[in-house]
Amino acid sequence: MAIESSGHSTGNPRMFELIEDAPKEGRSPTIWAWPQLTEFMKIAGQPVAGPWPPHQQPRPDPEEDVLPVAVAEPEREPYRRPRPRL
Repeated sequence: MAIESSGHSTGNPRMFELIEDAPKEGRSPTIWAWPQLTEFMKIAGQPVAGPWPPHQQPRPDPEEDVLPVAVAEPEREPYRRPRPRL
């Protein structure tokens, strides 16, 4: 993922980037009421350097014949409410 010189990611914003411009003061409560959470999102959203770990290889692209196939439901008669007994 490309990181611009301003430190922001292009195209797909990280969690902290979604809230960083939220108002910090005012009558309505904001995410800034939880400083530990905002600090966590700032750090947890950082890209990790290095290659994928061996046990986390990206999944291969699926082949067409292994994808699920939609099956149409058979036609049914419409539901008819039973006639009340007199």
